[in-house]
Amino acid sequence: MPNQLTPTGDGLALQVTKPVRSAGLIEEDADGETTSRSDVVAYGFADLILVIGRDTECVPIADRAELVALAAQETESIHRGIDTRIQHSGNGYRVQVPATGTAFNAGDALPCHAAPGFLVMAPADASVGKHELLETRRTQALDTAADE
Repeated sequence: MPNQLTPTGDGLALQVTKPVRSAGLIEEDADGETTSRSDVVAYGFADLILVIGRDTECVPIADRAELVALAAQETESIHRGIDTRIQHSGNGYRVQVPATGTAFNAGDALPCHAAPGFLVMAPADASVGKHELLETRRTQALDTAADE
C-alpha cells in the first residue's frame, strides 16, 4: 500500500525511505547511519510530483529541464517547485512536496517510484506517463555515465 501524504509545517510530506535509497539521494554507512542527505527540488503538476536531486553531477541541469518539460507536457500543467531536502522521519526518510495547484491533500495515498537522482509520485490511477519519465531519467543516467 502506498504511503499517505502527511501535513508538515509548510505543507505536505511523503515517507520515501525505500525509493530515496534506490534513487541514491541518501548515503548510509555500514551501520545504517545517515552520512549524507541530498538537497532536492520538488515540482508539482496536476496528478504528479517530481523530486530531483540538485547536485548537477548527479542530475545535470539539462536533464532536469527535460524531465520538467516532459512532465508539463504529459500533465498539461506546471505548478510550484520548491527547494527542499530529504529529511529524517522516524526510522526512515521523507520529503516535503508542493501542494499548491496539485489537488493533493493530507491523507492521499501517493505511490513513489525511483530512478537515479529522481523520484516520481503519482496516484495509481493517474493517466500521466510515470513510466516514460522513469525511463527517460534512466536513459539520461546511462548517457551521463557513458560520457565520463
